[in-house]
Order: sequence, then C-alpha cells, then structure tokens
Amino acid sequence: MEPRPLPAPSLDRRWYDAFVREHESALHGTARRLCGNATDARDLVQDTLERGWNYRERYKPGTDGRAWLLTILRHLFIDRCRSRIRERRADVSAEEVEERIAAPEAEALPAWAAITPEQLREALEKIPEEFRLVYQLHALEGRSYIEIAERLGIPKATVGTRLIRARRRLKELLMPTATGGEA
Repeated sequence: MEPRPLPAPSLDRRWYDAFVREHESALHGTARRLCGNATDARDLVQDTLERGWNYRERYKPGTDGRAWLLTILRHLFIDRCRSRIRERRADVSAEEVEERIAAPEAEALPAWAAITPEQLREALEKIPEEFRLVYQLHALEGRSYIEIAERLGIPKATVGTRLIRARRRLKELLMPTATGGEA
C-alpha cells in the first residue's frame, strides 16, 4: 500500500483565526515599527488580516505563514506611503507650481552686500597692519596661506589666525549693529 498524501487543510474561518493568532504579535510589532504609532499600526494590521483572508487561497499550506502575512503587511505599508506622496502632490495645482517657478520669492540681500569698496578701504585702514596685510594678500590678491606665510616669514597657522582676527575686526567696523559695536 502506498501512503496517501495528507489532505490540504480546509482554509476556513476556524483555520484562519488560528493562523492569525499564531502570527498576530509579529504583525503588530512590525507594523508599529513601520508606522511609528499604535493607531496606524492597528489599521495596517487590520488591513493585512483582511487582505490575507480575501487571498487565503494563494497561501500554500506548509510554507512560512508569518512571512506570507508580513509580505502582505509590507506591501500595504508601501502602498500607503505612495498614496500619501501622491496626495501631497495633488494638493498643489499646476497654476501654483507654474507661479512658484516663474516668480520665485525675492530674497533679501545680506547686510554685507551693501558695503561699498570705499567703506572696506576705510575699515581696512583702522585695523592693525599685521591683520590688514594678511587680509589684503588673501582676500584681495587671492594668495594662499602658504604664499602669505613665505612672503611674511610667519607660520601658516599664524596666517590663519591673523585672517580670522582681521575678518572679525572688519565685521565689527562695517556692521556694528549686528555685533553690538559702534553705531
């Protein structure tokens, strides 16, 4: 006598309820991690269980039921994310997009943009020569730190320090209200 294959389990309501009880905690845990809040996670699990019931004939008994349900859950989650992106895009009309592209908002010019070359020259005259020289060589002549260091016979780090101090002093002189200096 040959052994008979085992009959496929009846995929009825009792079977599905037991199947769900076995994997429900994994579904809730994964949904909570994906959604970030309990309400959305419960909705996602509910939709997963509903879809699982509707498509139970696609489940192959003897395979990993947890993986099957988690795949449904993951696909539903991705669909929801895509739907939210489409909703955000739909909130903006074509006319609004066109207006935003055609007429971008004017940006306020930074305070330093109003400084004239004459004001810069006057401020440079007011800072110590060691800072002024480093600033002029770097900012106005475009020299590198190494070139300045060699020309002045000072370490490269000193060039950086003097440049920082020159900029700080120029800022105090040219934009006194922003730094609390002269008015």
